[in-house]
This record gives sequence, C-alpha cells and structure tokens, in this order.
Amino acid sequence: MRHRMRWAVLGLVAAVAGCGGVFQTHESPPVVYTLHAATPAAASAAAVAATLVVARPTARPGLDSERIAVRLADRRLDAYAGATWSASPPRLVQALLIDAFRGAGGWRAVVTEQSAFPGRYLLQTEVADFAADYTEPGGAPLVRVELRGELGLSAERRLLATVAGRGEVRAAADRQREVVAAFDAAAAHAVAELVAAADAAALAAEAAPH
Repeated sequence: MRHRMRWAVLGLVAAVAGCGGVFQTHESPPVVYTLHAATPAAASAAAVAATLVVARPTARPGLDSERIAVRLADRRLDAYAGATWSASPPRLVQALLIDAFRGAGGWRAVVTEQSAFPGRYLLQTEVADFAADYTEPGGAPLVRVELRGELGLSAERRLLATVAGRGEVRAAADRQREVVAAFDAAAAHAVAELVAAADAAALAAEAAPH
C-alpha cells in the first residue's frame, strides 16, 4: 500500500501483546467514531397521520461489525486497524433514519420495533454497502453507502413500495478524519434519498381510496 493508509494498517488480526502478563497490553485502544444525524429533509407537503416503525436494519455479510470496512482489489473485504464505529452500521443507520424521519416532521410518530406502541407502517432496511473502496489504484478511497428497504402496512402485512438510497463521496485525503467525514456525507445522502422515497410512498398510500 506504500504511502497509502498511513493512519491505519489493514488487517483483521488483533494482536495481544503482553510482556507483563496475559491481561496486559501496550497497544493503544482503538479510536471510536460515530456518524452525525443526516440533515432533515424538507417536511412533506401533507403529513402522514400514522406511526412509522423503523426496524433494525440487516446488513450484507462482512458489514455487521463495528470495524470500519475497507474494500480492496480482488473482492477482498478488510478493515482498518486502530479505529472502529461506536456501533455496527445497522445500528448507526437505524439511528440516522429515525432522526431524519422525525426531523422532517411528516409523521405522527417514528419509533423502533422495540416500542410498546404499534405502528401502522413498517420500514425494513438492508445495509447493502458501507465501506471505503480502495479498488482504484492510488489516492484517497471512495466511500460508498447503499441502503435498500421495503415499506409496508404492518397489520395487513402488505408491501407498499421498495425504497433505496445511495451515497458516494471521495475522501478529501487518505487520513482518518477525512475518511470518516466522507462516511458522514455518504450516509447522509443515502438516508435522505431513502427517507424521501418512503415518505412519498406513504403519502400515496394515504391518498389512495380505501
């Protein structure tokens, strides 16, 4: 990798070094990062007088981990050493989605699947991509965040629409802070797209004759 990746050594191996005993290590603890809430989209033209349940997203294999995923050539998926997310991407994305839906103000309420209050609408989401892509030689990585979901009516178990959101942002530099900032921007774009699509589908369902 030469000059690339100065701030992180790629590898899935966590070395446990201990000169003074099994439970001691001289390694520095990993730096923990989180993502900021996406900028709320404009409020819907008409409010949805119902509760939306945002279920915990699933994730493609290799992405359901606190490690910050890195995609290399030859379809290799690795991770940065010395840095982690504060939670797995599915948990981060769920929080971002809830904040975005609530910020837009188009729903009566937005809750998780653990809420004691039932919701009329259910959003199920998959984290299809959440990685820093190094498949192109040289330079800073291209961060890709892709979300796919289904919006349906809970009681009727009826699918209303498939929704999606995608964000791609080139990191300003191949350094820790810049790569995380690119994740922030890419996730915000993907969340905003998915939220807008889900809002539109719910409004269309509300307007349809029952």
